[in-house]
Amino acid sequence: MRNRIIAAVFAVAVVWGSLRLGNDVVISTSFYLAILIGVVPAAACVWIILRSQSSDQRFLLRVFFAALGVRYLLAYIINTHHLEAMLGGDAITYNAFGYALEQSWLGLVDPNAHWLVNYSSPDRSGFGMFYLVAGVYYFAGQNPLAVQLINCAFGAAVCVTGYLISMLVYPNVRVARSVALMTAFSPSLILWTSQELKDGPIVLCLCLCILFTLRVRAKLEVKSFILLLVSLVALYTLRHYMSYIMFAAVAGALLFTTKRKFNLMRMVQGGVMVVIIGLAFSYFGAGETAKKTLDIEKVQRSREWNAKAANSGYGGDVDITDPQAAIGFLPLGILYVLLAPFPWMVTNLRQFITLPELMAWWLLMPMMFKGYWFVVKNRLRESFAMCTFVLGLTLAFALFESNAGTAYRHRAQLYIFFFVFMSIGLELRRVAKLERRSLLRAPIPARAFAANPIPAGLADNRAKVQPQ
Repeated sequence: MRNRIIAAVFAVAVVWGSLRLGNDVVISTSFYLAILIGVVPAAACVWIILRSQSSDQRFLLRVFFAALGVRYLLAYIINTHHLEAMLGGDAITYNAFGYALEQSWLGLVDPNAHWLVNYSSPDRSGFGMFYLVAGVYYFAGQNPLAVQLINCAFGAAVCVTGYLISMLVYPNVRVARSVALMTAFSPSLILWTSQELKDGPIVLCLCLCILFTLRVRAKLEVKSFILLLVSLVALYTLRHYMSYIMFAAVAGALLFTTKRKFNLMRMVQGGVMVVIIGLAFSYFGAGETAKKTLDIEKVQRSREWNAKAANSGYGGDVDITDPQAAIGFLPLGILYVLLAPFPWMVTNLRQFITLPELMAWWLLMPMMFKGYWFVVKNRLRESFAMCTFVLGLTLAFALFESNAGTAYRHRAQLYIFFFVFMSIGLELRRVAKLERRSLLRAPIPARAFAANPIPAGLADNRAKVQPQ
């Protein structure tokens, strides 16, 4: 009788739940369609983790799902409360122009309209994000939540790639786990990868470029090289100047950091790979685009506008077209890129929320420098691409940025690599502490007493003297 009652209750619950879910799906079709689309990249990442040869699969799965859950929750809150304008105004731009591009594919908008061509042209940095949004909207309609959930999966996947990168640069499970946890629960990364912004895809592309470069450098594999090439091209579509710096770092790693001191064949192979990557870039017109993107006068005008457009502007009066002025401004620019925003810049609730993270960031800064210096001195071959890229992009940010808010957001795109250096620095400090404690607790060898005999006046107390 009891089993029948339980079965009846269960059947009623299933029927009621199915009807309720069906009703919700009919009423909120776009919401459930967004979930369905967002699950695809998340499932792909889980499949990759399960197929990996890592002995830490259970940890990676737990961290991935935790990071994904936090981002899903924030994405839902932002979408339902319409917080895009407050937390990330660019999301409105990607939504509007991505939808317009999708409508042009359907013949509802003139594809040759100047304003549409301007945003979707390969000459414009970030054009790939408009195509990503348009592609999602083509299948799901104008559904910003679907793009947000895809970005959430990208942001959670960065935790896994960060773990793998750390194991290649500094093979230590404690360090790799620390990197994964920092990435999963960093407030900045959670915020920027939960919105309809290009930050999530950019960070993932950066990590994939470094990861596959490390793998190709260690062992030449066609699959890893193809994935590296795809990651570089994807990065180019999202942010031009980052792809140029990454290309230089990758080329240096492939040409000059083979496992042996000198291996002519590996250098030739690296040269061939660099040429192939260069041809792929030239196919998209990267050469002509580079002249426009790296036009120093154009960058100077952009700096002046950004400094005036926001309350957190700085350095707009510095003319970086003058090499001497640029070099003089560089230390201040680096200070802002690494430490901004400063407490006196906090003027609203949105900025106040960042203070706890900033405090932790400032406290861990010495560990980051310690870890960076260690890998440069001891593991430069393994970390050349990452160290070179981080240094080059930091210097580029220092010269080109003139807005503390923008510097704070762009710095988050390098957090994954900063976390690797921080975790290494923390591990070095932990090991040093353990060594000091072991030295203090170690017994004094008997030969130490033979080398330092007890004075004659204390001979009667010889029996009382015991090694500590």
